[in-house]
Amino acid sequence: MAVFHLECSIHRRCASGLSVAAEQIVMRTDAEAIAYADARFAGLIANRAGSATLRDDAGRVIWSARRSGVTEGRHSDDRDR
Repeated sequence: MAVFHLECSIHRRCASGLSVAAEQIVMRTDAEAIAYADARFAGLIANRAGSATLRDDAGRVIWSARRSGVTEGRHSDDRDR
């Protein structure tokens, strides 16, 4: 088993403008960790803009992603008032 570190930065409309999720993942292989990280990032981002980085226990980046969250000219966290 190997230890991996996932950090996701999600852009949102709040005081800081950014939400950061960090978690430690224990998986057997890089491929398993990457699959988990991609699915976790997709769940956290929910059509917002953001980025994610997965590092191995030595600190090497083994996967990263960046996604824009604008769909049809509108952010998913915009609200009708």
